[in-house]
Order: sequence, then structure tokens, then C-alpha cells
Amino acid sequence: MRESRYNIWVDDGTQSYVYNGFSGKVAAVPTAQREPIVRFLAGDDAAPADPALLHALVDGQMIVADGFDELSLLRRRYALTRRNADRFHLTVVTSLGCNFDCPYCFEAKHPSLLDDAVQERLLRLVDVKLRTVRALSVLWYGGEPLVGLTALLGLSDELLARAAGAGASYTAAIITNGYLLTEPVARQLRGRGVTAAQVTIDGPPEVHDRRRPLAGGRGTFATLLENVTAVADLLDVSVRVNLDAENVGQAPRLLAILAANGLAGRVGVHPGHVVTPAGNTRAPSARYRAACLPRAEYAAAEQRFFDVAADLGFATPGPPGPVGAPCTAVRDNELVVGSRGELYKCTETVGDGSEVVGNLLNWPQAGDRLMKWLTYDPFADAECRACPALPVCMGGCAYHAMDGRLRDSRCSTFRFNHEEQVRRLITRRARRPAPAGS
Repeated sequence: MRESRYNIWVDDGTQSYVYNGFSGKVAAVPTAQREPIVRFLAGDDAAPADPALLHALVDGQMIVADGFDELSLLRRRYALTRRNADRFHLTVVTSLGCNFDCPYCFEAKHPSLLDDAVQERLLRLVDVKLRTVRALSVLWYGGEPLVGLTALLGLSDELLARAAGAGASYTAAIITNGYLLTEPVARQLRGRGVTAAQVTIDGPPEVHDRRRPLAGGRGTFATLLENVTAVADLLDVSVRVNLDAENVGQAPRLLAILAANGLAGRVGVHPGHVVTPAGNTRAPSARYRAACLPRAEYAAAEQRFFDVAADLGFATPGPPGPVGAPCTAVRDNELVVGSRGELYKCTETVGDGSEVVGNLLNWPQAGDRLMKWLTYDPFADAECRACPALPVCMGGCAYHAMDGRLRDSRCSTFRFNHEEQVRRLITRRARRPAPAGS
């Protein structure tokens, strides 16, 4: 027997805890038992290791057989989830136009809307997929998807009806800048299966308005705060705060404003890492001059963000759990559909003509651009194979990994601060009220 290569240990006085990335489980270990366990695993049968504790560690996969090949099983998990034939997922760009003018945006936008011909071809593809899948999910995306609200609502009605007719489940979410996400719009979305919305707010008013103004320059913070407050009980709202060197120190002020407006416990909050892909030279990001944070520095900022958020009453995540193939880019039953019917594999490539993998007119038609995604193999990377974050990251962002200029930002932040993330989980559990009657 031996310890799993994916164990993360943290100590808390007389108690130690071990989190296993392969299983996603955590176990408490009295500190006095750590040395006996080490000795027992080294072959000392006389070591006073607690048998019940050893069984618990085996159940949690913190202790595995000597011949247990965790890496091979991770490969298998990756392959099986990459080729999930039971679920079809679409990211649909209803409009590549946008009412915002964000200087770090990675999309080269144009004022296109999802027209009737593209919608018809999309529904034809869905009809084919629904013959074999049991679940259909959609992420509404842009540009700004609510600029294309008419198409979004009409297409939602069709997708809901088709999924119901095929006996398949249907789920939907939206990523929106939030400016058009009024309460009436949220009710329309909710009535069409959209249950979750991500809205980006980049700091307190003067910071956010500089970074995410309307096209034309007018600020947007006040409207977003009003909208998020109005829809927080209709949709599962997550407020994203995109961080770079220009605004990283302002996140606590924003969180305090959100809390003061009664949003703690009503919305989620999480940071995002501003990265400026160099591939699309027509995108605003190609000319963005603020300093992006190195991934390790961003990981530290992420932890500070969650510390402040937790103190203000916002729910914060524990360490990430185990995953398979991590995103649409590398899963073969998922597509990103552009507003003109063009197809992509990664949301970060939307609007970049060099990354188009096909078109709804002739799909499926395999080509080199598609196969680079579907043959991407994080296990070919020696650094990934040796990383403690591999089970919860599975190579991270394939798009960034395949571009040497972006490689620093490919990784999960768990790579850099796994102990801190596990410690947060333990602290949160310790603060949890005991069940009634205990």
C-alpha cells in the first residue's frame, strides 16, 4: 500500500486533514496518527496505526495499492467524458454585436444577429442529436446574447419542445454583460429554461465604468447593480470580477458594495483572470495595455478575493472536485455556434476566422482545425502528468496550452495554492453548525 500521489495535507493543531484530488474526498486524521500511518505504509506492521482510520483512507483513495495506476485511470476518465454520447451541449452566439466597449475583450465583434436560416440549420442538427442523447444543454453567449433576445426566446421555445418530444432533459444558462438583464427579461428567460446567469462587474463604479462602458463611453455600473439586485431571486446569478494589475486592489471595495446592497447570500461571486490572446489581431485585447497577472500571482489574488467575500457573507468554493474532459473545446459532442452559422470549439476563439472549424451548412465535415481540439492530450505534457492538480484540472485550458504565448495561464489555480484551498474547505466545515440534536 502507498499514499496517493494526489493527496494534499493540511495541519490544524492536533488534527490533520487530507484531501484527495482523484476522489474529491477529505478525511480527518489525528496528528498523532500521521507517523504511524507513514510507518505502516513503509512496511512496519507493528506501527500503531488505527485500522478504522486506514480503512477510511482506503475508501477515500488517499491510500492505494502499490500497483494502482492513478495516471492510467485519469486517462480513462478523460477519454470517457470526452466522448460522452448521452449529452449534447451547444454554446449559441445570438449576436456577435455588443452594447459594451470593453478594452480587454478577446472578440472581434460585428453587428450580426442569429438569422432564421442559421436557426433552422441549428434545429436540424439538434433533431439529429436528439435521436441518441438523453440531455440537451445550451449556453447563450455573445457578443451580448441579449442583443439577440428575439432569436434567443424563439429558439428556446423550439429547443424545449424538441427536447420534451424526444424525452431528453433540457437545461440552459446565459453569460451576459447584464445591462439588458432587467426583471421582465429575467422572467422571460426563466420561463424558457434559463436558470443561471453570469454577469461581470469589474470593480466599484469609477473602476468598472472605465473598464466596461457602453459603446459611446457612458458608465454601466449603476444599471448593472440595479439589474442584479432585481433578478437575484429569479436566476442563479454569479457576479464575475475580471482581474488584472489595473483593478486587482479594488475588488474588496466592490464586494463591500454588493454586500451593502443585500446581495451576500443571494448571488455568487468569483474572480476571472484577464488574459489577452494574441491570435485575433482585430480584437480589442490585441491593443490592451494593462498588465495581465502571471497565473501564480492571479492565484494568490483569487484567494484574497475569496477571503474578503467569505468575511462579507458570500458563499465561497472549496477546492475543485475531480473532472473528466474539462470543457467544450476538447469534448466531441459539444459545439460553439456563431451568429452566422460558423462553428468553433472554444468560446475564446469566437469571432476569430482562423479558428472556425466548420459551418452548420456542411457539418459534420472533419478538418485539421477541428481535430487539433479533439486530439489534444494533456497527458502528453510531462508537467501536467507530475502536477497535483491534474485530477481537478485535466490540463486546464487547451486553447492556452496550445499557444506558447498563453501557456502560463492554462493551469487551474489549484496548482499554485492547493493547500490554501483545502484549508478553506476545512475552516468552512469547522464553522458549520452541528446538526440539531447532536
